[in-house]
Parts: sequence; C-alpha cells; structure tokens
Amino acid sequence: MDELLQQFERPVTDDRGERYTVFLYGRSRPADTWKGWLVFERQSDGRRFATGTETTQPDASAVLYWASGLEPTYFDGALERAFRARADRNGRRASSRGTSNTRRG
Repeated sequence: MDELLQQFERPVTDDRGERYTVFLYGRSRPADTWKGWLVFERQSDGRRFATGTETTQPDASAVLYWASGLEPTYFDGALERAFRARADRNGRRASSRGTSNTRRG
C-alpha cells in the first residue's frame, strides 16, 4: 500500500510559473525493501504528477533519510520526469485505444 511519508515545505515552480506542492510516497516491496517516489500537486487545480521510482531503500526511514538530502535542482528534474511519465502513460492509452479497434487485412 502506498504511504505518504512526507510533504515538503517548499513548493516547486515550473517554467510557466505554476507552483507545485511536493510529496514523498513510499511502498514496501517484496524482499523487505522500500521504494520511494515524488508526487507534485499543482496548486492552481490540484492535478497530480508522479515520478516513477526515485529510490529503493531497506526501510521507510531510509527513504526519508534519502529525501532529506534532495536539493532544488533534483526537484526540478523530478518534476520533468513526472510530466514525461504522465505523457507516456497517456500516449500508451491513446495508442492502444487507437489500435484495438483497427482491423487489418
């Protein structure tokens, strides 16, 4: 189950001036490890953008420790990765919808 581990105090701002609240989520994995990822929530409309796995650690406290060292530049790159991940998911859904009803022959 996904667990909210932390909400960061400082928002991130994109190139267009949109501000995002940043959250750290984690989940226990098989073999007793944890994965962590970031979620960016746009303050203007609440839309969320999540990265893929950003870290794998032995436990939740290690994920929190990892996050304590993140710098503003890391958050900028992670926001871009979150945008790309959403675009990739939307693109796959659109392309699979487009091909599933197509007959060849």
